[in-house]
Amino acid sequence: IHKAVVAARMAFDEGPWSRMSTAERSRLMYKLADLMEEHKEELAQLETLDNGKPIRETMAADIPLAIEHMRYYAGWATKIVGQTIPVSGNYFNYTRHEAV
Repeated sequence: IHKAVVAARMAFDEGPWSRMSTAERSRLMYKLADLMEEHKEELAQLETLDNGKPIRETMAADIPLAIEHMRYYAGWATKIVGQTIPVSGNYFNYTRHEAV
C-alpha cells in the first residue's frame, strides 16, 4: 500500500493533473464517465469476473452507479467552496481546498 500511495503522490505532484484548471479536470472526468457509459457491458463483465456478482447485478447497479458518481464528482470539480467549521477548545483547525 505504501508504494501505491507514494506513486500516487508523485503522479499528482509531478504529473499534469495538479497543474490543470478545475474546468479541465471536470471535462476529463465527464469524458471518463462517457467512456464508462460507452463500455458499460465490458466493465460489467470485468466487475463480475473480479468479484463474482451476477452480471445482471453489475449491469443494473454497480456500473450505472459508478458512472453516476463520476458525473456527480465531475460537476463538483469547479464548485469547491466552503468555510472552516469553528470548533471549541484548544485546537488548530483549517480547511484545505484542493480540486478533484
